Amino acid sequence: MYEQSFDGSRRALDLLSRIGAEERVGDSLSPDTISLYGRKMRHVAARISGGKISDLTPEMVVRDLIDRVDSQKITQATARVEKSATLFWIAEQAQALMDSGSQEFGRYESAYRDILTLGTKGLPKKSKNTSARKLKAFPDEAVDLLMETALTDRSTALFRALLFIRANLHVGLRPVEWFNASLISYQHRNAFSEPKFRADGSAETSPALEVTNAKHSSVRGNGDKRIILLDNLDAQQIEHLRQWIQLVAELKTEELMRLPEAAINRKIYGSLQRAIRSVLVDHEWDGEMPTIYSTRHQAVANARADGQTQQEIAALFGHSSTNTARRHYGKKYAGYSGRSMRAAPESILAVRSTVASPLPDVTWHELPTGTGHPERK
Repeated sequence: MYEQSFDGSRRALDLLSRIGAEERVGDSLSPDTISLYGRKMRHVAARISGGKISDLTPEMVVRDLIDRVDSQKITQATARVEKSATLFWIAEQAQALMDSGSQEFGRYESAYRDILTLGTKGLPKKSKNTSARKLKAFPDEAVDLLMETALTDRSTALFRALLFIRANLHVGLRPVEWFNASLISYQHRNAFSEPKFRADGSAETSPALEVTNAKHSSVRGNGDKRIILLDNLDAQQIEHLRQWIQLVAELKTEELMRLPEAAINRKIYGSLQRAIRSVLVDHEWDGEMPTIYSTRHQAVANARADGQTQQEIAALFGHSSTNTARRHYGKKYAGYSGRSMRAAPESILAVRSTVASPLPDVTWHELPTGTGHPERK
């Protein structure tokens, strides 16, 4: 027997049916939903098992969720997502046990039933938190709340906000810079400015983002353009960037681009910011409120957490000097390691610094969109 789940999938009313419905549990879910559920279970592990998901038991996760519901400190929307994440985890674990021939299935079957029947309608629908302070970071917890809300709230503003957040957490552009950003294929070169080739003879290239610096002048910005290498991103993450660029292109008009930067941000990003704030307030977000611009702060913090130099960070975020990010942007302690991008060598060279050393020139080509594009130098 099945019921319709909030994430759009069919949810089995018993564990055996859930496992038997798919070749592998989760095949019908999107990668984003599976990622969200994984983060939810890591939060559970952090609360009750010292951060080790491998130490969780079905009894532990049931008790944790029941306690959270009984405390009345989470909203109905949060509880629904946490229920779905827990049911997914139980089904995954039970399927692995069945594959191994373990006799522990009954524990998971009981836990699945307890979570499935856990009532959440008595929980508050909205939070009473109304903090207006701005946060110089965009933590995963905020992204999770937005994602779980978007599974049931189909508002255009929230969809666009999430698309922007997913894109900008990777590259940290100034919001207005997305109007002049494009995906390109970057040609690596050696110290003699000769193209590099792989062992199979193909050109050594990387996906990259070419950005026109919004604050380019004789004293601000590291040149007219900068190039951000995207080697660390998978195909889906690059697709997030492509989708946001496409959406921005649809919104871009001559009239819009004649407006001051602040007016452009209000017109395009104002509704997105209101959507973010509304969700976080409804979910009792505690403390300073992340904003659209917080995604740029978070990207800087991630670069710091990955040990990038001040010159590399300045090049990555379009600063002419190494002082800007150090003084005004996200701190290392707020960063997540393993998530930052790298600036291309010529972008690093454009930064004013006493430690600069010569790096090779490069050429690049626009990524194909169905037809060829001429080489740009």
